[in-house]
Amino acid sequence: HNPPHLFKPNATYMVTGGILYKQNIMDTDEKKAYFCKILFNLAEKFDWQILAWAVLNNHYHFIGCSPERADTLKEFIRELHSLTARFFNQVDEKTGRKVWFNYWDTCITYESSYLVRLHYVNHNPLKHKIVDEIMEYPFCSYRWFMLNADKDLQKKVFSQKYDRVKVYDDF
Repeated sequence: HNPPHLFKPNATYMVTGGILYKQNIMDTDEKKAYFCKILFNLAEKFDWQILAWAVLNNHYHFIGCSPERADTLKEFIRELHSLTARFFNQVDEKTGRKVWFNYWDTCITYESSYLVRLHYVNHNPLKHKIVDEIMEYPFCSYRWFMLNADKDLQKKVFSQKYDRVKVYDDF
């Protein structure tokens, strides 16, 4: 079953995408770097602004601001999954393998929801025990956030407890 999708213009969304059967297909730096490159290229193409991201071996999260036509998210994700699946299958010599399972999006309507999800996405590699030192993980926004975000925003974000946030993240 596909999850329902609510599209609102100029809104902030959290998107999670999962690999079929929770396989660790994005298991190399090359694959994660390619995924990030395509994510940002397509965000520009579809006029989405990426605010936070985390790419792990079998799923990803990003928070983004939609353009006037928020319904472009469906096409954005379809193209993201298509291009990355072909690349992963080429690298792994697994022609025709189904890579992606689905994606879930949440339209964020409250500042507190936005702040807690920023914390959640920025710390996702730590949550999944992918890294010990998050500042050195190149496939998430934590380092960028720490170097570029306003100190007051950082303080607000990291004061949020994300242990009870409802995010599909069973990977």
